[in-house]
Amino acid sequence: MAKIVADQLVEMLVEAGVKRVYAVTGDSLNFFNEAIRKDGRIKWIHVRHEEVGAYAAAAEAELDGIACCAGSCGPGHIHLINGMYEAHRSHVPMIVIASTINTPEMGMGYFQETNTIKLFDDCSCYNQLITTAEQAPRIIQTAIQHAIGQKGVAVIGLPGDVLEMKAQDSSVSTQLFRVNPVIRPSDDELDALAKTINVSKCVTIFCGIGATAAHREVVELSQKILAPVGYSFRGKMGIQHDNPFEIGMTGLLGQASAYQSMHESDLVLLLGTDFPYDKFMPEDNKIIQIDTAVERLGRRAKLEMGLCGDIKHTLLALLPLLDQKEDTSFLESQLKIYEKVKDNMRMFMEEQGGEDTIQPEFLGTLH
Repeated sequence: MAKIVADQLVEMLVEAGVKRVYAVTGDSLNFFNEAIRKDGRIKWIHVRHEEVGAYAAAAEAELDGIACCAGSCGPGHIHLINGMYEAHRSHVPMIVIASTINTPEMGMGYFQETNTIKLFDDCSCYNQLITTAEQAPRIIQTAIQHAIGQKGVAVIGLPGDVLEMKAQDSSVSTQLFRVNPVIRPSDDELDALAKTINVSKCVTIFCGIGATAAHREVVELSQKILAPVGYSFRGKMGIQHDNPFEIGMTGLLGQASAYQSMHESDLVLLLGTDFPYDKFMPEDNKIIQIDTAVERLGRRAKLEMGLCGDIKHTLLALLPLLDQKEDTSFLESQLKIYEKVKDNMRMFMEEQGGEDTIQPEFLGTLH
């Protein structure tokens, strides 16, 4: 039996590393569903509502590097939008298969017709509709490449009749390119950064999810410059563990200790974070931000320096340029404040409450 576009799509998703497709089976998705069943390398995870599937895919993309969800025509793919926004704003690679009505019916006000380009434009980094079998491998490859390269949501609009068309070979690349460049500031920028850190008496490090791969380097940096380490909610999993210098989170879900440390510092280092709560940022001290996305520099706080670099490689190049600080007073004072904050939090968990007034923190600790 000749390979159809649905088979081609499944093969390319497998090559991209997709392990599951979260979806509700619908008529315009039937050929895609059947292609997954025949191939056997991807699991079709049937959800009760497409929104749940999109959120599940967003979570998997966060944990595993890429994920996929799908919706059939009309309300099927419209329900994906909340989860798509979650993935896109969190900068995680997610493929969305937005199945839609057959091509001859487009533009005729057909039952469950939507304009997928307009619909998903604000929550995607790539968003195109396939209308011919010749387009299919090129758009699928481009969509996956965008999702991986730009760390966002890529939407593939797929009419039901296109899915069953005979697959066509592509005249351009269909393989995926996963690149891993070394990105760090220039030597002159690193020298200027090191000088600023060396002359600062009180430094606080604040890490986001972009610093997750640099846990060891962050701990080594904090040990060398005797700086407490705060982190965002998304940076917590990668930075908190095995870190003797951590002082918790700040922001709407944070603790007073990280907030106080950042405000009492001469210098705050923002590493791999696009921390959205600018009202929690200090205004009267120096702030240096390092991120791979240049467009994020300076949009949350006034910066002394804004540098482009991967946190791990930037710190590896920076550490030899730094002086070992000797004065531990600032670090010790902030760690003591953090201990008081944790003790206060433990009081809430230990307090059981009374009749009809159960303590919510105590309830949350029950197993």
